[in-house]
Amino acid sequence: MVRTLHRDLPGVRVAFDVGGEGPGIVLVHGWACRRADFDSIARDLRRDHRVLALDLPWHGDSRAWQREWSMAALGGLVAAVTDAAGLHDAALVGHSMGAAVAVEAALAGAGGRLVALDGLTFMHLYPRQDAAARARVLAPFRQDFPREVRALCERSAAPATDPALTTRVAGEMSAMPAGEGIAMLSALMEWDMDHALERLAARGGRPVALASRWMLSPAVGQAYGAALDIRPVELGGHFYLREDPDGTAAAIRALVAEGSSND
Repeated sequence: MVRTLHRDLPGVRVAFDVGGEGPGIVLVHGWACRRADFDSIARDLRRDHRVLALDLPWHGDSRAWQREWSMAALGGLVAAVTDAAGLHDAALVGHSMGAAVAVEAALAGAGGRLVALDGLTFMHLYPRQDAAARARVLAPFRQDFPREVRALCERSAAPATDPALTTRVAGEMSAMPAGEGIAMLSALMEWDMDHALERLAARGGRPVALASRWMLSPAVGQAYGAALDIRPVELGGHFYLREDPDGTAAAIRALVAEGSSND
């Protein structure tokens, strides 16, 4: 049975789903996305895992009163919800920006295995970007948020990606309030991934990055091959969790099992 619950935390009321039995898995969506992106994946994983999927502030069904959120604040929120649900050693799985949030959740004391679904591997977003770089990326979003979201989705699609899916994802993402969306994207670009990964490594943590082969640059491996276990996958473009949910669920399940066997 799946339960939809809410938890009140400073500045936000978080909506989340939890269900299934077995090793825990926490699913964290990406920027301007929502927990429903994981519906098919969560349904598959609940066959043999206890799965929690939540909406971050200003996303999906979560209601926020605080406009700006750092990655550390979002990670603390995920850690609080995970702890309240009793998933203390759960694997943390984050898509895109959700991977940065998952890293911060781990640093806040949550979870075990860390899995990034096409996250942490884009050099124009990670590592920390200076003010000029942030301004260049954010300017088109300030001019026309829906148009730039659509352009982002088109750039993130693989050659075989269904254009109808790209249109659907762009429409869903464009529903996020523009001001809050831009603020959160800026916060992602301000996040100091290098420092976060150093802190994580000091605790023995090394995220597995399941990077879309279509989107992956060789420069990422050269820069972060020691800090990240980068594994190219051929499941689609940046939104491969929507293109191939069965393949994504199978990859997550295998990594959780691999992490358990290494404990």
